[in-house]
Amino acid sequence: MRTTAAILVAAVLAGCGGRLRPRMDESTSSLDYTDYGSAPVRDEIRTLPLKDILWEYKFSKEVKRITLGSGNLYIETPDNDVIAVDRFSGVAQWVYHIDTNTALDWAPVEAAGVPENIRALEAKLTAKNRDIDNMLKTKGPGKETQDLQKQRDQLREQLKVEQFGDNVYFISRQVMYCLVRSTGNLLWAKQLRAFVPGGRPYAIRSHVFVPGSELARVWALDVTKKGVDVAFYKTYLGGHDKQITAQPVYNDPSLYFVSHDGYIYSYSLQGNKNWTYPDPTAPAPRDEIQADPVIHRFGYGYSEMKEDATGKKLVKKVFDVTYLFVGGFDHAFYSIDATSGALLWKYETAGQIKTAAVGKDQTVYVKTEGGALFALDMFPMHRNKKGEIDIPKSGGEWPWMRHGILRWKLPLGERFLVKGKERVYVMGPNNEIYQMDEMTGDVIGRYPMNLLQHIVTNPIDNILYVANSAGYVFALRESKD
Repeated sequence: MRTTAAILVAAVLAGCGGRLRPRMDESTSSLDYTDYGSAPVRDEIRTLPLKDILWEYKFSKEVKRITLGSGNLYIETPDNDVIAVDRFSGVAQWVYHIDTNTALDWAPVEAAGVPENIRALEAKLTAKNRDIDNMLKTKGPGKETQDLQKQRDQLREQLKVEQFGDNVYFISRQVMYCLVRSTGNLLWAKQLRAFVPGGRPYAIRSHVFVPGSELARVWALDVTKKGVDVAFYKTYLGGHDKQITAQPVYNDPSLYFVSHDGYIYSYSLQGNKNWTYPDPTAPAPRDEIQADPVIHRFGYGYSEMKEDATGKKLVKKVFDVTYLFVGGFDHAFYSIDATSGALLWKYETAGQIKTAAVGKDQTVYVKTEGGALFALDMFPMHRNKKGEIDIPKSGGEWPWMRHGILRWKLPLGERFLVKGKERVYVMGPNNEIYQMDEMTGDVIGRYPMNLLQHIVTNPIDNILYVANSAGYVFALRESKD
């Protein structure tokens, strides 16, 4: 049953005293819900090098899991509430209680890119209104003003389309929920009868892509049709003994996913296969790929001499590639050109990879199951004696180092957390935050976390979110000093 958001938000924000008794079930038995009070938690926060506290709050709910969104943090509680918190202000936006009173199978997902598109369109609309006002003052309601008004109307229509798809999705007990991201209003709930979900979905404005645990397929649900399955994308597997458990990813105009058959797939939204890696005519893959694939775009600026009618001219260019990063059980990490499916480089980690990589600036961070965090050069190129990349002539092949370049390796490292102005912060062993030099891997500082169980990976910006299971949540970043 959908409970009024205002009432639930008020209940969540109400203070509570004493100790919180943990719920001893399989999903929460490893968490410590003891409320030690604000003073010890704040003392631990003060030991961190990120001294600028953007906001802090004590929720009366216990915290089970925190997920980062574009504009929200999504906090799940043991009593099956999902709380959306503005990640810049710490203000609770809405609370949704799962009507079946069951936990989410996977973390919530937003429609990728939609909040960013909305912010960009709103900025353009504000600027266009300003242009219209200035034109009316200077030239009156003539043709030029009318042209600007038509452009404004087009922006308004684009904004409406984006806002219709500005949703957040989650699955609980084979029911897909679609909520308005900004308000938490339920748009629709869909019982998934055609297939059993096998992993976390991925959403865009128009569709939600769900990996299946049967027949090794990814299913496309139409948002406008309230979750009706309109397509599926097949693998080379035909039996019921295999499944897809990794989250798919979409980068217009293509969908990408990996399967337990060891192949990486790229499909058009319409269902046409773009490519597979490795090529199906090559020897079959050695082992499964279970890590979520990650899309990352990287540009490299350089100058090139061009001949034109007036002679040679210096032209500034950018080498722009969209990577597909993925690791597998074959102890290797792959960097693939997402457009063509060509292998750019491959790094042998000597350990199985199940965790999604994180790309940030010029580095990609890879975690192995054997307990090591690798920082790899995202753009590994052969260089000349001066340390410069030999730029190929137009149409020539770039000098990739096909085995990749290791920047550094942290034994027993867990994951990338956030990047500051000059340092990166990663999760080290024994629940310690490591402050490190991005290029060399030198450890600048180590900061033990005893009272903070939730530390969120954030590749978007420089804000670190930390929380403990009793409900204290902090947003931190490096001070400007």
